Amino acid sequence: MGVLDGRVAIVTGGARGVGRGISLAFAKEGAKVAIAEINEETGPATEAEIRGLGLEATFIPCDVSKRDHVERTVATTVAAYGGVDILVNCATGARPATAFRSFLEHTDEQVGIQLGVEVWGSFFFMQTCHPYLAKSPHARVLNICSMAGTERAAGFMIYSAAKEALRAMSGVAAREWGADGINVNVLCPTAATEATMRWREENPEVAAAGLKSVALGRFGDAERDIGRAAVFLVGDDAGFITGQTLMVDGGAVIHA
Repeated sequence: MGVLDGRVAIVTGGARGVGRGISLAFAKEGAKVAIAEINEETGPATEAEIRGLGLEATFIPCDVSKRDHVERTVATTVAAYGGVDILVNCATGARPATAFRSFLEHTDEQVGIQLGVEVWGSFFFMQTCHPYLAKSPHARVLNICSMAGTERAAGFMIYSAAKEALRAMSGVAAREWGADGINVNVLCPTAATEATMRWREENPEVAAAGLKSVALGRFGDAERDIGRAAVFLVGDDAGFITGQTLMVDGGAVIHA
């Protein structure tokens, strides 16, 4: 018996990296997972991977920056599984072109892409899912943000700004939606994904310096470390936690 047995979860960006780790962890705890993913190769692959374990998942093609895509995704999820108990906003508009680029190097297009996914996409999903979450006795929203935002990391202007906008939105929603029985929290991960590992191979000196800042001396595993923390935050054991940010980063960020 899993801690999320019978619950319906939508995970945006749920077929790659941290999103895939969360989708797998949720499914292994009994959740029915709707994978809202723009990539039509990794989406079906992650659905097949989960179904191959005898678990439930459905890939739904979705560009989260488009409200009609979001509304269709939520409607498809409700039709398939009967409701929505958990929403995880993990999709990201991060691109190599905006990593380690100065403030002045950012373009209008890059800013628009990032805000479209992290901010508008999360806003669309939270608004659209709210009526269904309000009916659930286990309603949870988990938004994936970043230490790049909390630490105001140089070279990540729009990524940091978008993630902090999402974190602020999460806190407001937590205050407003508590009366509806909906918990809203934020998770900031540091994980070894295919994309980040490829980047680290291409930038070994910067990657080595980054690893030195992690107290535990390693990057997290997307499923075992990040996914399991996500399971906790959307499960019953975190029922009295809302409006909080959990750093799951091996001690990369430690504040008093």
